[in-house]
Amino acid sequence: MHKMTATLIIMLLGLLFLSVGCRSSQPTSGQLLQEDYLQMTDTELLAYYQQLLERIEDPGGGGGGFGFGLGLGIGGGSGGVSLGASKGPQQTPPTEALQQRRNQVRLELARRGLEPAIGD
Repeated sequence: MHKMTATLIIMLLGLLFLSVGCRSSQPTSGQLLQEDYLQMTDTELLAYYQQLLERIEDPGGGGGGFGFGLGLGIGGGSGGVSLGASKGPQQTPPTEALQQRRNQVRLELARRGLEPAIGD
C-alpha cells in the first residue's frame, strides 16, 4: 500500500510541475499598464503595441490562477491521499485602461513614423 501511495504522490507532483511549466508567459494587464512605452526602442514599442492588442482581444488571459493541493493522512491503521485543485478568482481586466494605452502607443508610433503590422 505504501508503494502505491508513493507512486501516486510522485505522479501528482509531476503533474504539478508540468502545469506550472505550461503557464502563460504573456504579461498581465497590470504589467502592461506599468510599462514606460516612451522609453522603449522602436522594436520594443511595436512588440508592446501587439501585446496590448492581444490583451484587449483576450482579456481573460492571465487572470486568476490555478493551484493543486496534495494531502496525506496516516493514523489509526489507515492512510489516505487526497488531491484538490482550485482556480483562483477571476480579476476584472482593466480593458478601458488598456484601450487608452493602446491609443497612446498608436500616437507614439505615428510620431516616430512607425507602422504596426497590417490588420491592427
